[in-house]
Amino acid sequence: MKCKKILSKATILPLLFVAYQASASDKLVEVMLESSLDDERGYCLDIAGGKGIDAPLNKGLQAHTCYHYKGGILEDQGFNAELLNKGEFKISYFDVCMTASSFTKGAALSLAKCNQSKLQEFSLKPNGELITPSAPELCVTVDSNKKKEGRGGNPVHVMRPISLELCDSSKKAYQTWSLNGM
Repeated sequence: MKCKKILSKATILPLLFVAYQASASDKLVEVMLESSLDDERGYCLDIAGGKGIDAPLNKGLQAHTCYHYKGGILEDQGFNAELLNKGEFKISYFDVCMTASSFTKGAALSLAKCNQSKLQEFSLKPNGELITPSAPELCVTVDSNKKKEGRGGNPVHVMRPISLELCDSSKKAYQTWSLNGM
C-alpha cells in the first residue's frame, strides 16, 4: 500500500518563501522619502492595506513608515534595484509594478502586472524627484495633510496617501525620494 504525504498550507507557504528567497537574485531597495516629516523612521513606498507577504495588491501604494528598523526590507516595500535604472519600479516578491492611473494631477498610484506600458515608466531624477517620463512635470508626492495611524506596530505605524502632483520646490519635503539598500 502506497502512502501519500499531504502538505498543509502552513508547511507549503514557508517553503515557497524560502525557495523565493534562495532563488531571488534581486537586490531590494526601499524607495524612501528624503524628509522624515513627523516620524524618525521615515516614509517608504509601500503596498497599502497589509504587511509583508499578506499585503493586498488591489489597494495600491501609499507612503508608510519604513520597516528597515526591523533589520531588513519587507516584501511590501522591496523594489528591484536593478530594474529602477530601466524605469521599472517592480516589487519582485509580488511580481507587480508601480502604475499611474493616468498622467494627470492627482492621479493615483496602483500596482499591476508588469507590462512595460507608459503608465509603468518612472524615473528617479538626480534631484530626488520621482517622475513619470510621459508627464515629467508630475512628481510622486506624499500628501501633506492626510495621515492615519495603523492598528499595529510599536511605535504605531503611520500611513499617508500618495499621488502624482505638479513638481514644486515648495513641496520638496513631500516630493524628494532616495533609495535605501540596507
